Amino acid sequence: MIIYHFTPSEFALRALRDRRLKIARINELIDPFEFCVADFSDADTRIKLETFKNQTNERYGVICFCENYHDPVLWSHYADGHRGVALVFDIPDDMAIRIGYQPERFKLDVDEAIQRGSFDESDLKTFIATKFSSWGYEREIRMMCHLSDHFCQIDAKGKKVYFESLSLESYGVDALKLVGLIRGVGCDLKPADIASELLAVDSLPVQDARLDSSSFQIVAGECYPVSGVRSFSACCFRV
Repeated sequence: MIIYHFTPSEFALRALRDRRLKIARINELIDPFEFCVADFSDADTRIKLETFKNQTNERYGVICFCENYHDPVLWSHYADGHRGVALVFDIPDDMAIRIGYQPERFKLDVDEAIQRGSFDESDLKTFIATKFSSWGYEREIRMMCHLSDHFCQIDAKGKKVYFESLSLESYGVDALKLVGLIRGVGCDLKPADIASELLAVDSLPVQDARLDSSSFQIVAGECYPVSGVRSFSACCFRV
């Protein structure tokens, strides 16, 4: 599946240099209703769901993508007001979780989950894959990550930060295959900037976004290859 990850230019260059994307923690997602998609007007249900959310936050994270890059609002919200880029990825279909958008919260049988011992994987995916209908313009695709399987660093604030590795090689074992980069309408990132963060053996297809002449859509021009210039010994790989 071809999907798009919007990001400011500086983070895109960092992803190219380190060959990885940051995994978003559940408690850090921008929608305050994440994992609150069930009706928890009952206090007991609310406590159980909050416990489940906190447990999930310690074990899982997500990387967020969109089905397409054409909506200008996506660029405004997630690509630094069109000054950033869209990284184009190819991921396995079975790892892609398509978000369902609902106008109302759904009812959850908490007692049934308790009888099973806890919420299970199917409950988790329901929470991960459900958002309020106003978010529907995003046409979001998520990839769920088991944190224990991923590289972890401690940031300047002492927090654990997890990463998903990516590859530019079609034969690589990484689930994230980077197959292109689209520069936003206002992006001042030059091909030389991109080349400076790629290895000399790399070649990345790049496109320039523009405003469509007949609709309120963003479209991309012809692909042109950007070849890397970094030596292998200069690359900062993960530990």
